[in-house]
Amino acid sequence: MKPTGRYVEKLIASLRHEDPTIRRRAAWLLGKLKEKSAVLPLLHCLMENGNDPYILADAALALGEIGDRQATAHLIFLLQHNSFLPARLAAVEALGRLGGNRAREALTEALKDPNQVVRIAAAEALHALDFKNSVRSKGSR
Repeated sequence: MKPTGRYVEKLIASLRHEDPTIRRRAAWLLGKLKEKSAVLPLLHCLMENGNDPYILADAALALGEIGDRQATAHLIFLLQHNSFLPARLAAVEALGRLGGNRAREALTEALKDPNQVVRIAAAEALHALDFKNSVRSKGSR
């Protein structure tokens, strides 16, 4: 059953709620719903919550689940300029879901990240992208 517009509107409005737990839950739900209308509000959420690694992570993961590549530049910025490990790991996962040349370049650059966990996650994301591409190319024969 597809959620009503009113429900989605309430979730989007919740991205600005005073309680950070509610903002996180709203981002997570919007990602699970793959709600395209939430892309811009989630991008704003990234910009407005730069001091909360968990809101950043949930917003990034939601953007990856929605799959709109207009989020790519924001996720790359999050990966390259944020010191919070949860946020950077979420950006890696989201970029791996989004794919594309810019995401692949950022993930390749992340193989040099000072944090080993980020390097491993980037390698896994690149491997998954290569696997998806090989499956697609075999299917088009």
